Amino acid sequence: MQIYSIEFTKIPDLPKTVCCIGFFDGLHKGHQLLLKTTLEEARKKHLPSGAILFDPDPWTLFHPDEEMDHLTPIEKREAMFQEAGIDILYIMHFTKEFAALTYEDFHELLFDMHVQALVCGTDFHYASHNSGSIHTLKAQERIEIIAIDPLMEDQIEKISSSKIEKEIEAGRIEEANASLGYMYSIDGTIRHGFQRGSKILNIPTANLEPDSLFTLPAIGVYAGYMKLKNSYYPAMINIGFNPTFGNTHKSIEAHVLDFDQDLYGKKVSFLFVQKIRPEHKFDSIEALKTQLKQDIETTRQILAKKSIQDWSSVINLL
Repeated sequence: MQIYSIEFTKIPDLPKTVCCIGFFDGLHKGHQLLLKTTLEEARKKHLPSGAILFDPDPWTLFHPDEEMDHLTPIEKREAMFQEAGIDILYIMHFTKEFAALTYEDFHELLFDMHVQALVCGTDFHYASHNSGSIHTLKAQERIEIIAIDPLMEDQIEKISSSKIEKEIEAGRIEEANASLGYMYSIDGTIRHGFQRGSKILNIPTANLEPDSLFTLPAIGVYAGYMKLKNSYYPAMINIGFNPTFGNTHKSIEAHVLDFDQDLYGKKVSFLFVQKIRPEHKFDSIEALKTQLKQDIETTRQILAKKSIQDWSSVINLL
């Protein structure tokens, strides 16, 4: 997959393409429908497939003092587009000048990029003050517009990244995964923690330092997996402050079941399947150990219901 970083004031010489367009945070089922349509149309027209997305997040441009987390930071989205089979990824540098473009100027930008057909949701808006819509896109005659209804299957409301973020932040992982079409995950590096799991509890844990500002699930204990390279390992994952020990820093850690390899410094992903329980402060270390052993057994029971091979990735959804 080729990746172009685009400044709207200086468009390079680009090939003719069929493109989808959006921010694509999470690359959820609604986005996947856009990608699938783009790939199909590109094959029909014997053209490369492309995707246009924006970086940085427009929200951060207008709210520079606020931190903004994401379901999938830009680097992860790049990897997912490549997995999905997109030929060319256009990352449009989002600036205040870009945001001020009229919809006519935006159309000229697409013309200059040699976009032959554009796939987007029927609710897509663009240009200054969101003045551009599917209606203004269809009013121009140089680019074929393929509009996809964001309502999918038996959905009462459209699938949206913001709705999925709220589900994750509330700990409703099963609902979020249903909208994503895959297991929500956080990528990062394993770092040294307090080592209480191995030294005090005899239940060793791997502490994750996220690579970026991921949307974090609600504080609590989850059944899930750790992905190391191309292998998946069942895991009990905890997000929280370990109140029994009085921590003040939120940690993300996992006890990887039946696993004894050294993980320090390794790049891994924690994948979330289902919330088991909220975080509690226990009266004693022994009470905590008893509960953790129960959580491990619950994790095994939950993960036994569905094989890792049954979980879809973006690539086989397309």
